Amino acid sequence: MSTTELDVLDFPGAETLSDAGMVDPPSPSAVAAAQAAVRAALARETADVLGRRRVPVRRRFVGAALAVAAVTAAVLVYPAVSVDGSPPAASANAVAFLHGVADTAAEGSKSATDAPYWKVRALYPTVASSNGGTIVPGDRGVQTTWYSRTAIISEQGPGGRDSGACRDGFCTFPESKGMHWTVGKTKLSWDELGQLPTDPAALKARLLGGTADNAGSDGPLYNSIVQLLATAPTSPQLRAALFEILAGMDDVRLVGPVQDSTGRQGTAVEWDGPEMQHRLIVDPDSSAVLEHQEKGSFTGDAWVSTTFLSTGPAWKLG
Repeated sequence: MSTTELDVLDFPGAETLSDAGMVDPPSPSAVAAAQAAVRAALARETADVLGRRRVPVRRRFVGAALAVAAVTAAVLVYPAVSVDGSPPAASANAVAFLHGVADTAAEGSKSATDAPYWKVRALYPTVASSNGGTIVPGDRGVQTTWYSRTAIISEQGPGGRDSGACRDGFCTFPESKGMHWTVGKTKLSWDELGQLPTDPAALKARLLGGTADNAGSDGPLYNSIVQLLATAPTSPQLRAALFEILAGMDDVRLVGPVQDSTGRQGTAVEWDGPEMQHRLIVDPDSSAVLEHQEKGSFTGDAWVSTTFLSTGPAWKLG
């Protein structure tokens, strides 16, 4: 190592870093997540100076943040081992990542509130058998659901017949009897979602049924967050608040870049619930939820996945 190199690499762990030689560049997902984390850190720095979290001045620093994000991706967001050999701060990295995704969500386009339908196309798990209380996952099937303001319509499976609620390949259920979006102890309609608060503290209180101090409510809170992020026609501000609440939950940890079951690139965070371990795969570029996975004693410690193939406004059935 030359004198110049010694001068430049004058920090603890530099020799180990140099001996490691060349490494593969970080994946696009890792770089995107690092960018999100840096944006979030800059937002918090700005808040310390100006007394609020997101302000226009933050924009002055975004260019510099993006310039350094690719360099810091492998260390800032997904360290396998820190410079001093200590374990990575997975929880701290998860918080930074989710704050960054919240920023991305806040900058997203508004959902088409004038569309007659909100369409969700997903691969849902099925049960092949149940053995001693353990669920054995079977083949998954694609289910398409259209939410309107008066009804919930699902695509009829192969061999379905016209009867009762099902006709011409579609099954229609009145909204009062169908699946709504769960918020606290109530289920809201499409229009009612627009009345939810977008302040994270106030929204958390609504999700918990009126108080943010409900003991033992992290499971329902987490489930509501995932359901709203993955399937509901939420505004950018509401999505951002949901990610902020998730970032504030205890023991949420960052897994890092992964592929969902269809091969799409995303970034995963995990959280251990009362009975199940949960993994949420998010596209950091769009804040879209790609997949939700669960495993626990009920699944024989095998991951059971729900994959969200597409979610968005629709102007007709089909």
